[in-house]
Amino acid sequence: MNRYARRDGVLIEPVGHVWAAYSPATGETSLLNDESASILEVLSLGAASTESVCMSLAADTGLAVDALTEIVEACWPRLIEAGLAREQRPDDCVAR
Repeated sequence: MNRYARRDGVLIEPVGHVWAAYSPATGETSLLNDESASILEVLSLGAASTESVCMSLAADTGLAVDALTEIVEACWPRLIEAGLAREQRPDDCVAR
């Protein structure tokens, strides 16, 4: 099962109806939708699998885990590319 971790030093702030997220890994700021910002908020507690993230978001929103899975899976590539999250390999001891 893949696990994902939030990159150290990521800063997230609301800007109107979107979120601005700064990644020290890339030195860039990205605009995020609510879903991506929520995923990063869950990951601020530690590395998690897609299923764990979806269960946490379901508890907060009242939406079904199954309904959230497709949304969360679609967010991973963008979050990783932006330097905001990374895939945590099984042999990694500490989230970076």
